[in-house]
Formats: sequence, C-alpha cells, structure tokens
Amino acid sequence: MAASPVSGTSSFGSHEFNLFGRLRRRILINIVAGVSWLSLVLIYLAFWASHFTLFQSIVLLVVSLLVLGGVIVGSWISFGLGFVDRWDD
Repeated sequence: MAASPVSGTSSFGSHEFNLFGRLRRRILINIVAGVSWLSLVLIYLAFWASHFTLFQSIVLLVVSLLVLGGVIVGSWISFGLGFVDRWDD
C-alpha cells in the first residue's frame, strides 16, 4: 500500500511510513524556530538595542541562541527516543 502524501503514513500504520511524518515535523520545527529567532533578533536590533549596553545585547543574543538550541535539541531528542524500544532485546 502506498503512503499518504499528506501524513506520511499508510493504512497499515507501519513504523517506516510513520517515520517520514515524524521527520517532517522535526524539520518544520527547525525551520520555523530558525526563522522566528532571526526575525526576533532583527526586530530587537531595530527597536530595543539602543536601550542596552553592548555587553547586555551580547548576553541577550547568547541566551536567545541557547533557548533556540534547547528547542531544536528537544525536538530531535523526542524523535530519537521513539527508536529506543527497537534497541531493547
């Protein structure tokens, strides 16, 4: 049976077809998070950066990068944990 182009799953509900749907969501999360972070940084630099010192601005950008990294790593960890039951013998 062919996979559905929308959900990435087949009517059999096999793990192989479900993998593509889950992978698509993680890639979408990465793209949306990266574009959102870049947009917020540009808005910050355009409107609020003049109120802070250079050091405060750098710290704010580093913290925002850490939050972005946490969101991306969290999404991929949840993806990887789906394969743990396959390794248990």
